[in-house]
Amino acid sequence: MKKFFLILVLGIVLGCGQKLDLKPDSAIVIPTSIEDFEKILDNSDIMNRSPALAQISADEYIIPTILDYNSLYDPINRSAYIWQKDIYEGKTQVADWVRPYAKIFYANSVLGEVAKQDISNNAELKRIKGWALFVRAYSFYELVSIFSKAYNENTAATDLGIPLKLNPAITQIVPRSTVKQTYDQIIEDVTQASNLLQTNVILNKRNRPSKVSAYTLLARVYLSMRKYTEAETNADKALSLFSTLTDYKTLPIREYTSFDFNTSEIIYFSNTTDYGDTTLPYGELYTILPSIVNLFDTNDLRRTIWFAQNDNSNWYIKGINNGYGYPFTGLATDELLLIKAECLARRNQSQDAMDQVNRLLITRWDANASIPAKPYQNVTASSSSDALDKVLLERRKSLLWRSVRWTDLKRLNLEGRNITLTRNLEGTIYTLEPNSPRYVLPIPDDEIGLSGIPQNIR
Repeated sequence: MKKFFLILVLGIVLGCGQKLDLKPDSAIVIPTSIEDFEKILDNSDIMNRSPALAQISADEYIIPTILDYNSLYDPINRSAYIWQKDIYEGKTQVADWVRPYAKIFYANSVLGEVAKQDISNNAELKRIKGWALFVRAYSFYELVSIFSKAYNENTAATDLGIPLKLNPAITQIVPRSTVKQTYDQIIEDVTQASNLLQTNVILNKRNRPSKVSAYTLLARVYLSMRKYTEAETNADKALSLFSTLTDYKTLPIREYTSFDFNTSEIIYFSNTTDYGDTTLPYGELYTILPSIVNLFDTNDLRRTIWFAQNDNSNWYIKGINNGYGYPFTGLATDELLLIKAECLARRNQSQDAMDQVNRLLITRWDANASIPAKPYQNVTASSSSDALDKVLLERRKSLLWRSVRWTDLKRLNLEGRNITLTRNLEGTIYTLEPNSPRYVLPIPDDEIGLSGIPQNIR
């Protein structure tokens, strides 16, 4: 297995564009068994890691001072924070590009070996195939969310997507697909996975996908495409199988994260660990926007379980759905309920939309957190537009620090929400206008040089 992992590492070390002349080695072991495949797919340090550029580019935090900004260790962190045209400054082997393609390479390697076997009457091999397809789709979605425009029905057939690597061939250079082709492939992979994976969430191994994970990912993907009927259909499918919510009153309030890797509402676990100066808990160089913290009522347990202040009085995230405190990027029931609520609001089912929001929020409320006690009061809406506004506000709160805000900004601005982002560094104002081409992050220069694929226009 060690030799097999070595050749995989050689294959993905420079992303999808590297050519390698590898000589056959008779000692290389090719995986063929369920155990072998699981060893590859269970490697959480690779297979459950997400890129972080979407997280550090969004509007959930600020760098308080120019001194803090200049103290950021990684130049990509500094450049992405203010949406510079060139964010890499010559850096190569950028994890945000290489890591997803590493996962895709592993998944394709498993799929290639599974294809050589008869799986028609083998539930375990079907599960392995579904797992690999899910990982590939998850990685494609992470990439297209960062390196391509938001899905727009009018332009998706011509907008540049990502290279769709569908086999483990090391020497093959793959051109960029269109955005439509990319999303079509994602949906095809996840749909196949939903027919192959086991039904239940594996409670002690939430790094492994299930049918629930597949339906939840489809709901997330369709929402990002603004295909709300399909998003709601898949949210319903997922909720019919798994609807557990974490009762925040059962969580300990700690100085550090109150969560572990088996928190009850997690459907599929993934996280990001890059750019620690602005993503790690307890950081000294960033602060969550106080205007966001102040959206949480004092009886809302998320205020005390999620947030704390450091010695500089800067707000930071202690950790959400993650035993280490890194930003959680996975799938969970709260996101499903908010997808369902948004779709209901968009088809004028205001009360039903609010019912979904209240179903979520009651699990975050502690009436006795203040004196006198403050019982939970249901959120109501006066109209469908009011319901949608309240759902989107709650989505921003509930899915904070989850790497979904960037895709939300892209899709909502396409609908005319006109959300402008600003950064203020000692009086110098940086602005990201709605639908700006800088919402599409540049592909790393070394990948452009190796593969010759076209660069994004910024």
